[in-house]
Amino acid sequence: MTWSIIEPYLPDLWEGFVTTIWLSVLTLGAATPIALAIALARHLGPRWLSVVLGIFVNLVRLLPALIVLYLVFYGSPQLGVRFQPLTAAAIGLIAMGAAYMSEDIRGGLAAVPQGPLTAAAAIGLSRTHTIRRILLPIALPLTIPPYMTRAIIMVKGTSLASLVSVSDLTAEATRASSITYQPYAFVVIAGALYLAINGVLAIVQILAERHFRRRYRMAL
Repeated sequence: MTWSIIEPYLPDLWEGFVTTIWLSVLTLGAATPIALAIALARHLGPRWLSVVLGIFVNLVRLLPALIVLYLVFYGSPQLGVRFQPLTAAAIGLIAMGAAYMSEDIRGGLAAVPQGPLTAAAAIGLSRTHTIRRILLPIALPLTIPPYMTRAIIMVKGTSLASLVSVSDLTAEATRASSITYQPYAFVVIAGALYLAINGVLAIVQILAERHFRRRYRMAL
């Protein structure tokens, strides 16, 4: 493998890398508030709402990710809607991310001891105030490790978008490999770029955990 073989494909790899970053930011940015809303609704909402949301979460998370993407991409025209490949991939990935992340957040909410919540009710705090000032500040630090692990998994999962015709990093690396018959170099390049993205998320996790530890230490 020589540089002259790799160089012509660098612009395409860069465009694929940008597409992967954009898709990752979009899916994480949209899935997080949806997941939080689902987790709060299942934890605090009425029984019927918890059942409905539980059915949605389990339907999505029990299906293979590729099937979910195919259902959105190939199924939407059956309903009279035709999504562009990138839009279909984003919808599928957001749905999966929201389903998985809601379970991570719900686990954090369930781990909150009842004492502070009982005390809040005893002094007459509203539900909104109790959630914002007591429940979430205790639950979110517990949620950071599984949430960030899920975020990294979601970034890696964007590689599935290449299977619905999205020209992401994996698609461009695969295309260059098939043309040059030199897959090793392009796989290494793509792997290094995925490591760079997920390395940033790992640093964010360290900083977030350090922030919450310092905050709680000061509070104590």
